[in-house]
Amino acid sequence: MIRFSKRLLLTSAFLALFSPYGFAATAAKDAPKATAANPSPSEIIIARVNGKNITKENLDVATNNLLPLMTYHNAVSGEKMKDIEKKALEKLINNELMYKAAKDLKQDEVKQKEIDEQVKELKKRLPKGETLAKVLKRSNMTEADLKDDFKRDIVVARIARKKGEELRKLSDSNVNEAYMKDYYQKNLNKFKEPEQIHIRTILVKADPSGGQRVWNESLKKAKDALASIKGGQDFAKVAEKTSEDPFAKKGGDMGWAHKGSLLAEIDEATSKLKVGEMSDPVATIYGYHIIKLEGRKPPVQKKFEELNKEKLKKELEAKEYKKLWEGWLKGLHDTSKVEILQPL
Repeated sequence: MIRFSKRLLLTSAFLALFSPYGFAATAAKDAPKATAANPSPSEIIIARVNGKNITKENLDVATNNLLPLMTYHNAVSGEKMKDIEKKALEKLINNELMYKAAKDLKQDEVKQKEIDEQVKELKKRLPKGETLAKVLKRSNMTEADLKDDFKRDIVVARIARKKGEELRKLSDSNVNEAYMKDYYQKNLNKFKEPEQIHIRTILVKADPSGGQRVWNESLKKAKDALASIKGGQDFAKVAEKTSEDPFAKKGGDMGWAHKGSLLAEIDEATSKLKVGEMSDPVATIYGYHIIKLEGRKPPVQKKFEELNKEKLKKELEAKEYKKLWEGWLKGLHDTSKVEILQPL
C-alpha cells in the first residue's frame, strides 16, 4: 500500500530539524518506543481514501506545514490547532481524490525531467555537510519513494490548475446580466444605502492616561461650550474657538456620514436627536463631544442600474467559482470511498 505524502514528511522533518526549534530532532529523541499499546504515529490510521491510508504521522506533518514556522506549536491554541488539523486532513484527502481523478482521465503522466528538476531543487536546500541520502534514511524513504511523491504532487498541481482555469471560465460565463439581476432581486438589503446623518461636533480632548482630574476638566470645558451655545452663541463660532478636531475650521461641520460609520457613542447619541437638536457632552476615547444634528436622510434602495456592475460581477464570479470548485470536489468524494477512522 502506498504511503501518503512521503515528501511532506521528508521536507517538513528536514526543515524542522535545522530550524531554531529543532522539533524533528527533539521529537525523534523524546518519542516513546512504539508498542502494541502505544503505536507510533506511522501506525495510527486517521483516514482511508480509496484504500490508501492517511496516518497520524502524515497528518502531523501536513499540520506542521500549515503552521507559521516561527510560531510553531507553542504559540497556537488547542482550539486553533484542531482547526488547522482539520484543514490539513481535508487537504490530504482532496489531494488523493484529485490524483485519482487524474489517473482516471489518464492525465497522470509526468516527464522524468520534471521530477529530476524537483529532486535537484531539494538537494540545493540541504545544509552544508548534509546529503539527500542521509535525510532520506532518517525519513525511512528511498529516492524512488521521493520521486514517486514528486510525481504525485506534479499531477495534483496540474489537474488542480487545469480544472481551476476551466471553472473560472465557466463562472465568468455564468455570471451574466441576468444572473446579476436575479442576485440583486434576491438580496435587496445588500444594495440599500443606509441612513445618513449630517452633524456638527465640538470635541474637547482628554488624555486617556491623564486621570480623572483631566477628564473632569474636559467635561467642564464641554459643558461651558454647550451653555454658550444655548445662551445664543452660534455653534459654528464656538466650534471654531473650542473644538480640538480637524473639523473645527469648518465650524465643526463633519458633513454627511452613513449611520454606523461613526463612533458607536456618537451614533447612539444622534439616534436620540431631532434635526436642529444638540446632545449633552458625549464621552468617547478621545474626550467629550457635543453633537448637533443638522440633517437626516432615510435609507435608500439602490436601483440595479445604479450598481457598480464591474465590481458586482467580480464578487459574484468569485462566489460562483468557489461553489463550482466545491461542487467538483464533492463529486470526487461521492465517487470515492473516504473513511474517517479517527475523528478529529
